[in-house]
Amino acid sequence: MIEDKIREYWNAQPCNINHSKQPIGTREYFDEVSAKRYKAEPHILDFAEFHQWRGKRVLEVGCGISTDGEQFARHGAEYTGIDISEESLKISRQRFETQELDGKFFNRSVTDDLSDLGKFDLVYCYGVIHHYPNIEQAIEQIHNVLNPTGEFRFMVYSKNSWKYAMIQKGLDQFEAQNNVPFAKAYTWDDIRSLLSTEFWQINDLHQAHCFMYNVDKYKQGEFELEPWFEAMPKNMREAVRQYLGWHLLVKATKV
Repeated sequence: MIEDKIREYWNAQPCNINHSKQPIGTREYFDEVSAKRYKAEPHILDFAEFHQWRGKRVLEVGCGISTDGEQFARHGAEYTGIDISEESLKISRQRFETQELDGKFFNRSVTDDLSDLGKFDLVYCYGVIHHYPNIEQAIEQIHNVLNPTGEFRFMVYSKNSWKYAMIQKGLDQFEAQNNVPFAKAYTWDDIRSLLSTEFWQINDLHQAHCFMYNVDKYKQGEFELEPWFEAMPKNMREAVRQYLGWHLLVKATKV
């Protein structure tokens, strides 16, 4: 089954696990992973608006090693994370214990019946459901666990992007890791079709993020622009992010 392959893949290599050279599980490790994430993808902070969810119930679908989950908890949210990868969850639990934060974690798939977890004010899902072949079922389960007028914020890969063009020409791949079992990119119209107006109101839909750094240097913790991006004026690089960005960011309210 494809879901078994997805589970095995992310158990073998939890997302962002190598973003620090410090010992896994230490405060220094988690702090370095967080710093690298938000330097490479600063748009996450504006998109998630962690401060907005103080006192609210937040479910993160596909929490990975819970870098964003830590920020929700730090800002006072009642946080729950689910993931198909038990290895990722093990690190998430270590993170919350090390950082002295409260959170709940469950080894679950987004396509499972999640009703036993209760209702949430926000379901947050960053870079996850494009790795599932049955995205419609995932969105249905997410709708079911949201409170009335609750929010669903998620990121999927954009088909109308610089990176997807490179993938189509065989010059890039979906993930830094090789042989991801399933990944798909979406158009704006795809999102509008998935989020039926009968069940959802789309409040914001935009693109962001084009990874412009030399990969080998990035792995060493250095942020050095590739020569072709370095040659661009700053406003041109921003235009690439805005109109050809790899991340399609969606904010929607349950109807």
